[in-house]
Amino acid sequence: MDNVFSVGDIVKSLSGHDKNKTFLVVSIDKNGYIGIIDGRTRSKDKPKLKNPKHAEKIGADEEIYKKYLSPIVTDAEIYKLIKNYNKE
Repeated sequence: MDNVFSVGDIVKSLSGHDKNKTFLVVSIDKNGYIGIIDGRTRSKDKPKLKNPKHAEKIGADEEIYKKYLSPIVTDAEIYKLIKNYNKE
């Protein structure tokens, strides 16, 4: 089953060095790859491009994405907002 992602979704990585970590989807490129951030290892300034086959949608939060768009929000705030979705 393929996941269909949209900006603002909360996803869990299924493979790679970031396996089982929680991220916020901030972009989707023309090839379908998703840009993800977590506020720690991946900041607002440098989202990681991830194959959508290697991610699982675990939630969606429009409020988090709206905060992400604010120029004054910090990576630490993003981290605090998405850590509640971590199921570990």
